Amino acid sequence: MTPLPPHRLPTLTEVLVPQGGGAAAAAVDADALVEQVLAALRAQIDPMLDQRVQDAMAPALARVAERLVHETRLELARTLRDEVARAVAQALAGAAPR
Repeated sequence: MTPLPPHRLPTLTEVLVPQGGGAAAAAVDADALVEQVLAALRAQIDPMLDQRVQDAMAPALARVAERLVHETRLELARTLRDEVARAVAQALAGAAPR
């Protein structure tokens, strides 16, 4: 027994046109679909990219911070040494015999 074919199946030579506006509606729907897909991808990709940027920048920022601390300590030591030398010179000048 062979099953009966359905009442209306399209053949390979028929062109099916979407109902509700034809090609223009399909183009608008395609544009909306593209926007939906892009929005969904952005929602997934943005946090991943943020994390990768943070991971990539963390070592560089740590090196910059270490260098800044080192240079600040050197400058502070230089300034302190200069101020002590100035204060000693003033004290010696004030205590020198006249």
